[in-house]
Amino acid sequence: MDKGLVLLVDDEPVVLRIQAAAVQQFGFETLIAGTAEEGISIARAHRPSLIISDVQMPGEGGFDFVDSLEKQGLKNMPVIFLTGYDDIDIVRGGLRAGGDDFVIKGGSIERLRNRIGFWMASGFQELPSDLRRRALVEANAVRGDQFSHVEDHIKVDSTRTERVAAKMAEELANVPEGYGLRLVERVCFLGRLSKTIIDESDTFGHYLRFPDYLIGAINRLNPAWKQELWPLLKRFEDWSCDTRFVLSGVQPLKPFQEYDWYMEGL
Repeated sequence: MDKGLVLLVDDEPVVLRIQAAAVQQFGFETLIAGTAEEGISIARAHRPSLIISDVQMPGEGGFDFVDSLEKQGLKNMPVIFLTGYDDIDIVRGGLRAGGDDFVIKGGSIERLRNRIGFWMASGFQELPSDLRRRALVEANAVRGDQFSHVEDHIKVDSTRTERVAAKMAEELANVPEGYGLRLVERVCFLGRLSKTIIDESDTFGHYLRFPDYLIGAINRLNPAWKQELWPLLKRFEDWSCDTRFVLSGVQPLKPFQEYDWYMEGL
């Protein structure tokens, strides 16, 4: 994957220029496609680090485009959907297709800049599959007549981040000095942090913004081994399938030798 390469897919040249300006402000390179078919060809050839795709395009739309990426094994990067339609069906369709984020056209360019900056720096290659499923279940349960603006539902709640960080800080205070220096302990920490965030979540927006809450909590905690956590996020999906990750999530933090699964030889 070419680090810093962003693919923009939109049939409107004016919108593409606005997107390109937002991307280039960070110093990232851009590639441009005017159709879904062209986007697939470019993604296959260049493997971008991030894709920003319009939803409504002639022929195959953005959902079809990302679904095709998934089916062809090319979806190994975050996708931000841009749309002019501000409704819950966009979230449902985008999550089903494999999208990771949503920005409504016509809003502040700062929102797009913020989401580009987050995904390019976060380390996450996509919204974790379990969180995608949870977000889609909650989005499917939303009644259209009770729904307001998409971006109002997916804002990051700083008080939620602080609450998660405070709970984790209490648990970190009870582990021995030197905790986190071993890889297995950092995996256990991510497992426990992930479960804590999930327990604090109950809307599709909370699940959609899981990567934001996880990174926000880590930054607030600022453990001495924080820099060693970032490489793990690129393989978050793999770690989440690790039995140690799953089992460590359901108990307060402790030295890994004290977990039952360690004693059982897992």
